[in-house]
Amino acid sequence: MSSLNKSGSLDRFAWWFPLIFAAVISLWVFFQRPLSTQVRELAMAQAALAVFQPSGTPVHRLSPGAAQRLCEMVGSQALQRLDCRTGLSLDAPVGGPASADARVLLSAGAGLDGWIEGYRALRDQLSARLATGGSRTWVLAGIELRLGELERRRVGLSPGYAEVFDALLIAEGVRYNSVSGQFSVQRWDLARLLDSPRAVLERAEQLEQILFLLPWLVGLLALVGCGFVQWSLGALAGLVYSIFFGLATLGLLVVADASVRFGQGSPVYLLNPFAYALERQILVYLVGVAMPCLFLAFVIFQERLVTRALRWISDHFIVMSFLMFGLATGLYSLVSPAAGSEAMKLAMAGFAGIVTSLYARQAYLTRLHVPKAFTVVGLASGCLSLFLSSEKLKPRSVVAAELLKAFGLMFFVGLLVIGLAALVFSDLGGSLVAAAVVFGLVFLLFGLRMVFVVSGFGLAAIGLAFVTDKVQGRIDLMLSPMTAAVSDFARLIKFSEAAPASGYGLGSLRWCSNEGSCLPIQVLSDYFPVLLTGVFGESLTVFLFAILVLGYFLLMVRAGLGLAKGGVLVPLVYAVAFFLLFSSLVQTAITFLGNWRLIPLTGLGLPVLSMGWSSMISVALGLGALGMAEYLSESRPMRQSGSLP
Repeated sequence: MSSLNKSGSLDRFAWWFPLIFAAVISLWVFFQRPLSTQVRELAMAQAALAVFQPSGTPVHRLSPGAAQRLCEMVGSQALQRLDCRTGLSLDAPVGGPASADARVLLSAGAGLDGWIEGYRALRDQLSARLATGGSRTWVLAGIELRLGELERRRVGLSPGYAEVFDALLIAEGVRYNSVSGQFSVQRWDLARLLDSPRAVLERAEQLEQILFLLPWLVGLLALVGCGFVQWSLGALAGLVYSIFFGLATLGLLVVADASVRFGQGSPVYLLNPFAYALERQILVYLVGVAMPCLFLAFVIFQERLVTRALRWISDHFIVMSFLMFGLATGLYSLVSPAAGSEAMKLAMAGFAGIVTSLYARQAYLTRLHVPKAFTVVGLASGCLSLFLSSEKLKPRSVVAAELLKAFGLMFFVGLLVIGLAALVFSDLGGSLVAAAVVFGLVFLLFGLRMVFVVSGFGLAAIGLAFVTDKVQGRIDLMLSPMTAAVSDFARLIKFSEAAPASGYGLGSLRWCSNEGSCLPIQVLSDYFPVLLTGVFGESLTVFLFAILVLGYFLLMVRAGLGLAKGGVLVPLVYAVAFFLLFSSLVQTAITFLGNWRLIPLTGLGLPVLSMGWSSMISVALGLGALGMAEYLSESRPMRQSGSLP
């Protein structure tokens, strides 16, 4: 490995860096993590368990699933064929609410009485257990709010189905989607303290253990990861990895704080909606920070296999492209728009990287020696030459036709997938990032002139998107945040204005105002730059944005320089890394500008920092591919041409 360390004396004196970095970041997590004593679900679950007998049989008559059973009894059909709000069949003509049998409604009302009795018992238990103070006030206020809603409906209940059904939904903490006919249990609703207090207690105890182990886990990962990267690629690579690791840890700490403190002071969120978030985000964090190391380890110990895989990808470009775009379309349809969006970005970055590595040199030589081949006229003639075999065609048309034959079909398929994502699945953010990758590919292959031509098609697509209700709502939210139909930005603006100039500091974020109004649930994903403003203040957040942009740009420059190396396989890895990092740069810019209301919101998370897989995968893959390319580029020259060692 010493042959890979090009920083010379720096590497010889930097052997201690991974140890110091691991110690520092472990101490940072130790002092900035939320305290386990702040996990409010512990006391609340213990109080709820006291409402139950030792055998586990509830003292009060709770009837989980009563709203769904009521709908099935009244409608006498499958839920998919019923509108449970009215109890009417979807095939029936429009009419008033269903009139249910009096005995059915009487039974449902008795079930509602059981829930009311349970909430009263929970209130009494918490009133006796909680110490006098602010937390006691808002917790009891939240229970009283729920009791008030149920008692008002219970007193005013006439034998009407719709009123009983709505009251049962509130009592059970269940949401009903009239479009899909599905009932979904809200895991953070107050009702969970009555129907599953043991699960709430176990979750709170598990969160306590995770918070205790978190500094040790982060420190161990930092030591192993940074040490391995530095050993493999040198001190500079270790420094880059440590920055990536630190940003991911910052995002993890914000999620940890939300998992404990979100909802404090609000009678709406008595149970934390992010109580399940930290465990899931730790998995994302583990995969993300380990991925660059796994790439390096795989290429070090299985270099022959990696070389063969890269050669297969290069030789089967069309098959690989169809697989990538097909996977993205399938994930959109079968899994979720979020999964499809991430797959589309990865597919477009992979496609652009393969095309660049295979045809960038030819395209450059063509622009140099046949400059008219990539004009609008030249490309149009090239398109005609794909279908006509005429000897009258000029050489520039033949050159353009050859490149269009090579990747024109897949280029069209990629644009089709982007169009489907934007217009059918309403994934404006993912489509915008993928389109930016397309513009980057066009610039590298055809030059700036063709970028302006393709921009015309892009503007036409934007015009179509502007007429959709979703985009119109985003524009209204950007221009009139305080009066828009969605109140997200109004709360975000108040949060930013209330923050001190230097920020609240990590671990002291005000998730909820003094009036009990909390930040939107999407704050850990779509609105993460606003959280950074709350943590560091506006000036440092702008500085962090500039540093992120500069960092991505420098990494892209390094990948771009690697494209000039000879052969096909190593430039292929550099090219894929370049476009993965480019997509992360574009997503970072879009997210910040959207949060600053300079462009409409797109629903994208902030790479590395936001919660969820879509914020981590592209960057981790980009860094892993860049590290793999750096390792391969330091290998014997014959590997660069695709020959096996």
